[in-house]
Amino acid sequence: MAASFNAFAQQFPGAIISEFYMQEMSIPKGWTLSYKGEENKVQVFTMSRDLDAYPQTAILQPIDQMRRLMCGDDTLKDMIKKGVKVRVNTRDKIDGKVKTANGPILSSC
Repeated sequence: MAASFNAFAQQFPGAIISEFYMQEMSIPKGWTLSYKGEENKVQVFTMSRDLDAYPQTAILQPIDQMRRLMCGDDTLKDMIKKGVKVRVNTRDKIDGKVKTANGPILSSC
């Protein structure tokens, strides 16, 4: 994975990171990670969760998934060490309605 990130040293590879999460990691059912972009020097992701279809996953926290993703890979962990900050917002489907919320910022592993 490190080789693919090195080409993007100048630009944060948010789309590649979310794709890696979706394809390579074990993830809670009904959860989808996407990259939104940069806001105030923070890299922002969105975790969409279908809590109607998979209510048992509501006890899990998106920031814990983000920590597992960013701190579990040496290249990504190095980005965090060098000052990259990430936030994971939520977009939850509950009782047929979609609720969004800003999440906490991950700034260290």
